[in-house]
Amino acid sequence: MPERTFLPTSHHYLMPLFPYAHDFEIHGSDFTNISLDYNHGIQNFNFNSGNQDIRSRIYSAMKDHIRTDALHDSSARRPLSRCYPGTREAALRTISHWVRDSAPHCLWLHGPAGTGKTAIAQTFSENCHRDGTLGATYFFTKGSTRNPARGPPPLFSTLSYQLMSVFPGLDEHLWAVIRADRMIFEKSLSTQIDKLIVRPLLKLAGNAAPAIVIIDGLDECEDAPTQEEIARLILGLERYSLPLLFLVSSRPEPEIRRVFDSSSRSSITRLPLDKTLHPDHDIRHFLYKEFERIYVEMGRPPVSQLSWPSDKDIEKLVCKSSGHFIYAATVVRFAQEDHAHPMDQLDAILQIPSESASSSATKSIFADSIAFRELDELYLHILRKYRNRAELARILRGLMYFSHCALSDIETILNLRSGRVRIMLTGLHSIVDVPTGDELPKNLHASFNDFLADPERSQEFYLNPCRFNADLACSYARLVVAFSLSKSGYYPLTIAMRDLRGCLKASADLLSDALETLINIFTQETKHTPPCLLYIISDFLLQVLRRNASIAKPS
Repeated sequence: MPERTFLPTSHHYLMPLFPYAHDFEIHGSDFTNISLDYNHGIQNFNFNSGNQDIRSRIYSAMKDHIRTDALHDSSARRPLSRCYPGTREAALRTISHWVRDSAPHCLWLHGPAGTGKTAIAQTFSENCHRDGTLGATYFFTKGSTRNPARGPPPLFSTLSYQLMSVFPGLDEHLWAVIRADRMIFEKSLSTQIDKLIVRPLLKLAGNAAPAIVIIDGLDECEDAPTQEEIARLILGLERYSLPLLFLVSSRPEPEIRRVFDSSSRSSITRLPLDKTLHPDHDIRHFLYKEFERIYVEMGRPPVSQLSWPSDKDIEKLVCKSSGHFIYAATVVRFAQEDHAHPMDQLDAILQIPSESASSSATKSIFADSIAFRELDELYLHILRKYRNRAELARILRGLMYFSHCALSDIETILNLRSGRVRIMLTGLHSIVDVPTGDELPKNLHASFNDFLADPERSQEFYLNPCRFNADLACSYARLVVAFSLSKSGYYPLTIAMRDLRGCLKASADLLSDALETLINIFTQETKHTPPCLLYIISDFLLQVLRRNASIAKPS
């Protein structure tokens, strides 16, 4: 036990514990401060742990390099995606057996979008938290992979901070690393995993029970090379025999698959979310239970055997799901749309005609599209309720491009009337999470972004990225003129120009049209703009256009 030092203090007697000392630190000691009054005895008794002081210092140093919104219990990720009660038991049982065997040190849970990877990772995280085996979690989401300083993704710093609470004594070794190198969080991922995780854990004495580290959505990491590097680094931990077991979930993207497929069976356990785990059984259970709940909420008495929907209708929905929970979940959300009767909604879904069968050659080329054929038909059915489909496609593309913007910002960028985006998204709650305020709207699943990005799948709702970039160039030009001359403008000229440059570079094949439109904008909307500013903007645009499309400068 650390030696304790007692110092009596009062208004009668006060002496510093370390007179004239400075520039030193004490680790692993406990200090007790006793206030003493000679007439009334001990007045208060305060206990301060040295380890707590180290942890507060670690937090101060790491707070800008950890992502609390990536944790399994983060409020920023709500509503959390969990396995529906009574489903995914085969997958969860397989993962539990892997933990029990404690070998190999890595399990790769993989499957296409919509198969329930995040729900399984979330549920297993909560199970491990309850039984005390959880070490750390990191749930990747698009747009949140880099730290504020634009360095590498804060994966290993976030994991190491959580592990500090699991392994006694790890905080002292971690603090020593940070003190020795304050720039550690800007170093390469290989350096970070070595200094923030491997070396501190190797310095711990004794044989600790393995802790589970769960990394979900690795394919959502910012770029493919980083995904591949993270996968290689995690596999490389096998040689250290650390008390850690890694569960990594992702889509089977080429870079990730290349790394995990190149490893031996003794180095990794692979768990594909395919037909062998009987997803149809789980989807059938989910649909029966959810429609039973909807049936009761409609005011119908609960029954042991549902008369609605029929067994035939349930089987049809199970068949349409093709093992993808996202389809079944979308059907249930659609059936509960506001101001619509669930039975009418379900009838509309069941009456959607399936696409004609494609040739085997087409199936091999458009494997992902065929896998989501029924889901695509459902998405198209929901979207085709709108008359102004071109405007809806533009707004949906805007949601993809400006995932960091509030509704009002998107309306400003797209030159739409205030409130227009919310009006256009009404009725899309089954596929888009529309906030009640001015918060960030988001698609409920990555498969909808995939759908919008594929012209074969989204059809009339596909918006050519080059044409959209040219459209953005015009919008940015309006912002430049409107806000750069306004004292209350929140969109500085430099930011608008930077974004405009990126849009023009990305749409070289449409820049002639964009330039013509921009000139019309300046002619019509900048009558009172100082000529010098117009010249600067026009000259800048023309320089960018010349570099990308070799367009002659008009007079």
